[in-house]
Amino acid sequence: MSDKSYVGMFNCFFCGEAAGVLLDRRLKNTLPHNVGVINREPCSKCAEYMKQGIILISVKNNDSTYRTGGWWVVKEEAVRRFGMDTKILESALKERYLFVADEVCLLLGLSKEDNR
Repeated sequence: MSDKSYVGMFNCFFCGEAAGVLLDRRLKNTLPHNVGVINREPCSKCAEYMKQGIILISVKNNDSTYRTGGWWVVKEEAVRRFGMDTKILESALKERYLFVADEVCLLLGLSKEDNR
C-alpha cells in the first residue's frame, strides 16, 4: 500500500486522539494517512468531559504548542478558585479548556499519573 491516498485522519485538538476522516477530492494521491490536522471541535469524549468541567492540559513554560502529557478534567468551581486573571477565567469557562504550565500543575497537586 502506498503511503499516500485520498484519505487522511484528523485529531481532536483537546485529547489528540483520532477524531475523523479527511477526504481529498481535488489532488490525486497527496494526502498522507495521518495528516496531523487539528479540528477545534471536540471529539465526542471531550465534549462529554466539557459538560462535566474544564479540561486542563499541561504545557511547558506556558507554551501551548509543547504539551507535556498532563490532562485532567476539573469542576468549574475549582477553576474559579484558581485566582487567575479575569479574562483568562472567562475564556476557560466559555471554551471549557485551559492550558496550564507544568509548574502550576505541580502547585495545584495535579500528577500526570492521575490524569485521564
